[in-house]
Amino acid sequence: MAKQENGYKANIGSPSLILIFIVMCLITFGMLSLSAAKSEWNLAERNASAVTEYYRADGEGEAFYQMVLEKAAQVWENSQDPQERRQLLARELGEAYDPEEGTVTVQIPMERSQALFIELVFQPEERKDIQISKWKVIQTEDYEIDNSMPVWTGGEMKDQETGK
Repeated sequence: MAKQENGYKANIGSPSLILIFIVMCLITFGMLSLSAAKSEWNLAERNASAVTEYYRADGEGEAFYQMVLEKAAQVWENSQDPQERRQLLARELGEAYDPEEGTVTVQIPMERSQALFIELVFQPEERKDIQISKWKVIQTEDYEIDNSMPVWTGGEMKDQETGK
C-alpha cells in the first residue's frame, strides 16, 4: 500500500496573487487620483489668475469711465457751442476721442495677449450722458493654429513619403 501523507499543505498561492492584484489596483487608482487633483489645482490657479487680471483691468476701465464723465461735465459747463465742445473734448481726451463718431475708445492691456476694450458714445447734444457701447475682452494677437502635424481630414489617404 502506498504511503499516504496526512499533513496539511498550505495553499497560499491564490490568495497572495489576489492580494497583490488588489494592492496594485489601489496604487493605480491612487496615482490617477493624485494626477487628477494636480490637474484640477492647476486649472483653478489659472482661472483665479485670469479672474484677478480681468478685475484689475475692469477697475482701470471704471477709473477711465469716471475720468471721461468728469471731463465731459467740465466741457459741458464751459461751452454751449457743439463744435467748440468737440474741440475741447478732443483736447481733454486726446487720441481716445473720435470727434466724427462721437466715441471714446481705450484698450487696457491684460495678460495672455488680451485687452479690455471699452467704447463710450456721447449722446446727442441735448443729452449730457455717455453710453457704454462696448466693454469686452478682446484678443490683441492673432491666434495661429499649428498645422505642422499631418491630420487625416476624412479624405483619401496618401503615403506621406511618396505623396501617392
